[in-house]
Amino acid sequence: IIKIRNVPAHPAISEDEESDSGDNDIEDPDFIPPSHDLDTSDLSDSGPSGKRRCVRPTVEVLEDEDDEDDLHDHNSNRHEDDDQPAPQAKRPTQEKKSTARLTTWKMVDLNNPPLPEYQHSPPDFVGTPFEYFSRYFSPEVIKHITYQTNLYATQKDVNTTFTTTEDEMLNFLAILIYMGIAELPSIDDYWAMDTRVPQVANLMSSKRFRLMRRLVHFNDNTQIPGTVDRFFKIRPLFSFLNTVFRKEPQTPKQSVDEVMVAYKGKTAGNLRQYIKNKPDKWGFKLFARASEDGFIHDMVLYQGKTTLEAHGVPLMPIQKTLGATSQIVSVLVSTMSLSTTTAIFADNFFTSLELVRYLKDKNCRYTGTARDNRIGKPPLKSIKEMEKKAVPRGTYSYVTSDDGILALRWKDNKTVTLLSTDIGVEPMSSVHRYCSETKQKEEVSCPAVIKSYNSSMGGIDKSDMLVHLYRSPMKSKRWYMRLFAYAIDVSLTNAWVIYKRDCKALGVDGLSAFQASLSTSVDVPKPVKGHRSHTPDRLVRFDLSLFHAPLHTTRQTCKHCSKKGHILRSNILCRVCKVHLCLNADRNCFIKHHDAVA
Repeated sequence: IIKIRNVPAHPAISEDEESDSGDNDIEDPDFIPPSHDLDTSDLSDSGPSGKRRCVRPTVEVLEDEDDEDDLHDHNSNRHEDDDQPAPQAKRPTQEKKSTARLTTWKMVDLNNPPLPEYQHSPPDFVGTPFEYFSRYFSPEVIKHITYQTNLYATQKDVNTTFTTTEDEMLNFLAILIYMGIAELPSIDDYWAMDTRVPQVANLMSSKRFRLMRRLVHFNDNTQIPGTVDRFFKIRPLFSFLNTVFRKEPQTPKQSVDEVMVAYKGKTAGNLRQYIKNKPDKWGFKLFARASEDGFIHDMVLYQGKTTLEAHGVPLMPIQKTLGATSQIVSVLVSTMSLSTTTAIFADNFFTSLELVRYLKDKNCRYTGTARDNRIGKPPLKSIKEMEKKAVPRGTYSYVTSDDGILALRWKDNKTVTLLSTDIGVEPMSSVHRYCSETKQKEEVSCPAVIKSYNSSMGGIDKSDMLVHLYRSPMKSKRWYMRLFAYAIDVSLTNAWVIYKRDCKALGVDGLSAFQASLSTSVDVPKPVKGHRSHTPDRLVRFDLSLFHAPLHTTRQTCKHCSKKGHILRSNILCRVCKVHLCLNADRNCFIKHHDAVA
């Protein structure tokens, strides 16, 4: 099988053309996806002829060579019609690995005290959805995007008359958010007469929205030469978000996993990854750390060998001796606020004996599934022996190292191997599994560490689920626009998680339409001469379950009682309908406007 290789796109040549209608969704008909799982591949950067390195683990010394290759540029395909080679990630000088310490194992269990329960500090009151969202997409972020958008428009055409403001950029974001809630087949449908959506069409014209989408920008293109960051165009936005995400309170149990940001276009080159076991198989790969309830605290954008160099968190000398995937975990852990009262959970893509030992030295607990060649050869029952049909499900074998690292092998539908410094085997519990012979579910014994791993590993998955509920639409030839949409979505998701924490702490019921309320929290722009004034949707106007509260604001025309030749103005604005209404001793248009009978 011949594999065609994509050249990674240079960040300077990925701009939109005049037409912004497509996302290059049609896959290359000659491309053949790799049949192996890229998460577990050992291919090097040398190309499709790269061979698996020979790994000869001994009883005491852990060889983690294939761990280093897990972050190589997988799916690196080159088109024949490319005119010039794209910049490749520089291969950093590999630190010489120190010899692993000798480890002795005994059949004893861990007996660590439990981690403290997370106690969320209740706020004085529950804020509005827009206030929670603004904690992450702050005015500083809006100001930065506005400045870079105006700069980019000038760089494209020095004589351009285009200019945008922070208020207009906020309206642009509100439209994207609402489009994720009320999804229509085409963007034109939001402004069409038959399918017009007032929450979108009243904020901005269709022509202006398309122009904003084509020109929105996040970094100065003149600074690209000399950078090793292949995510240069979107990096400031993720740097802003990582900074504020890290400041939020974290739960004692943190999970580390991969996130796929869906993208099928071809302009991103081999920044676009393929992982067959993910719901979104094509896209950008991120490594993230999240709390149990789905709040993402830190993200690392994967770009090959320069991933950590571009991330901006320097590696300590001891971290450089770890394998590449173990380095990812160590960097994500280094940004935690309380590592001494935290347990990390990760899968076998990250786990190694060196990583567990490194975190233990930092007083940080760890639990993770592991591959057989990364656990230091403890005297456990072999996988081949445990997979025999004569061995019943629920069978387990465990030992603990001289420095307190538990190695466990447990047979479920398949044999699972774990390393842990958090919880041991006891107390045993049971899980229900379907038996094909008896045609019914049966109880299977389950060690405590397995149960803890299954209940604590879902933080990233929960965040992914919430993001996929209302994804902001962003089709564009500019590959980094899909990451911009994900930045909005993950900010919304994190805002929702903190909002629910506050509601629970105060014992109040939260909004069910959090995202819809957020998208209508942006003030309606001032009326423009010749433009139709804002008209609220009837379902919103007469829905008394919504909090139609009067707000004092700038003086504008009353929507209810004003007529041509007889204009009355008011300082009172309905916070839901976003229209001005009279509310004084002479006239009460506020009540009449919301009364369906009247």
